[in-house]
Amino acid sequence: MFQFSIPFQRQPLLCGLVAALGCIAPAVAQDARQEEMVVTATRTPVPLSDTLSSVSVVSREDIAVLQPLDLTEVFDKVPGLDMTQSGGPGSTASLFIRGNASDHTLFLVDGQRIGSATLGSTSFQYLNPDQIERIEVVRGAHSSLYGSDAIGGVVQIFTRDGNGTPGSYVTASGGSHNAYQAAAGTSGQSGAWRYGANVSYLETDGIDNLVDDSGFNGDDDGYRNQSFNGSLGYRFANDADIALRYLALDTRNEYDNAFGPQEKPYTKGWVQNINLRGRLPVTDFWLSTLSLGTSADDTDNFDDVTGNNTAHFRTSRDQLFWQNDFSVARDTVLTLAYDYYEDQVQASSLYEREGRPVSSRSNKAWIGELQTGFSVLDLVFGVRSDDNEEFGRENTASVSAGIALTEHYELIGSWAQGFKAPTFNDLYWPASPWTAGNPDLEPETSDNRELGIRGQYSSWAWSLTWFDNQVENLIDWAPGADFVYRPANVADASISGGEFMSTAELGEWQVEASYTYVEARDDVTDNLLVNRARSNFVLNADRSLGRWQLGLSLKAQDKRYTNAANSGSLPGYATVGVRAQYELMRGLVARLRVDNLFDKEFQLAEGYRQDGLNFQLGVGYSF
Repeated sequence: MFQFSIPFQRQPLLCGLVAALGCIAPAVAQDARQEEMVVTATRTPVPLSDTLSSVSVVSREDIAVLQPLDLTEVFDKVPGLDMTQSGGPGSTASLFIRGNASDHTLFLVDGQRIGSATLGSTSFQYLNPDQIERIEVVRGAHSSLYGSDAIGGVVQIFTRDGNGTPGSYVTASGGSHNAYQAAAGTSGQSGAWRYGANVSYLETDGIDNLVDDSGFNGDDDGYRNQSFNGSLGYRFANDADIALRYLALDTRNEYDNAFGPQEKPYTKGWVQNINLRGRLPVTDFWLSTLSLGTSADDTDNFDDVTGNNTAHFRTSRDQLFWQNDFSVARDTVLTLAYDYYEDQVQASSLYEREGRPVSSRSNKAWIGELQTGFSVLDLVFGVRSDDNEEFGRENTASVSAGIALTEHYELIGSWAQGFKAPTFNDLYWPASPWTAGNPDLEPETSDNRELGIRGQYSSWAWSLTWFDNQVENLIDWAPGADFVYRPANVADASISGGEFMSTAELGEWQVEASYTYVEARDDVTDNLLVNRARSNFVLNADRSLGRWQLGLSLKAQDKRYTNAANSGSLPGYATVGVRAQYELMRGLVARLRVDNLFDKEFQLAEGYRQDGLNFQLGVGYSF
């Protein structure tokens, strides 16, 4: 179902840079996995089988079969990912890649950073899967390419656009908890022009998120999502290309307040991403790409009892990225790039430093990367220098090497540095009798090492990876001697483990399995970090049977601790999901998804329920 970075056939390190103008477009329904291209691991198109990073790809077809209500239902089936969520669809979710902190994952949409500058994290649960063409998940530190946040990995989401097969579609579905969703879209080309437009709507009564049902907390917590994305592109006769993309999400999410059961809180959110990108083949060996854009993440909190707006946070990020790729030899590409972004904040809370308001900060960086290969050896070197307006300069570097031991086996090793900049909340949270920010915080930093081996047979491929990430200056909010909660660089952590992934053809079944073991420990106390399950097993099996397409998923995790002392924990669990798709006629399909088939009761965040047995039944028509 999902595709991993397991070699099926060795290829030249990179496709030609002029051809890369076409390669960058998300590839859909590839028949041969060796032709699948990924761009997130190196910022350039590389065959999935040849990337030296651990990468998983989720295609549009994968998403359609899963019928997910939100992205958590997609990430739940991707190797190496762990999550917590405070209830049902739309509720606050955190993603942990290989045991790293939730804010140590960088989220990109169409190449641009998204997320809240105040929280320093991304509300990925609001990104409607109906708007997504493809997802690339890269595990391991990549700050030498992307800067802050990429300590644990990078998740890049590609929205639907006009690069795919021209056509239109309509889908509708309904299911448990009065959940219903509808989506429609069209894409195509006219001469050198291409276009795409997609709209979707989702609404559900949700589940009762909080276990404590006192006061108003005993009601269901509904969720609504309205989304739109559009794109327009033009390709010139000399293969130069320009494209404009727009994504907007409008959400309403009800939730429970454990400390205020007399309230009926809900959040209204607005997420926007605008990107204008141009690519110019300056010569036959030089490709230049310029990207300009802006993103927004706005949140308003309300109490439905009083009607009051209890808080609002509006953050925006203006971004510029200029990348130049030089094909200096047959299998050697040099990338030089400049990255600039500026975060801006408006909020009901006043952010200050030394008595003066703080509403923005900028970051600029220079990037260099060299990808080369000769004989049986592939090498990638990366370096990045960030200059942040608040904390100054931070330099990161990385080295990756791949050695083809035989036609079927490859040994891969890497070392990479990472860092995470303190957020606006960390630095400037308004002082009160209970909380205060700390403007003297230092960035969190990391050293990441990996060693892996990959193998391929005629109908079976696998990879085994050991990883170790040493994280320093972890930022933690804790009470001081005056009982005021402040953030401080208080701890270091050691995160190590192993990851096994395999894909095989067993008769008519395509089976993919992965197992990740993570030891994420505080270096001072030697206790395990909270909210991380040590063992994570995922199994996906799919097959075609005439007009039918059948699938099964299994997810199993062991217990996770809920406090730093490791005195409280949530038990492990296992859930099973099944899915089916039937082609009623050409272009018209019916789909059924049943999750948590055995109605398992479990929690991912202490005190918050997860859904029991649930289903979604829908139809889709493409023309």
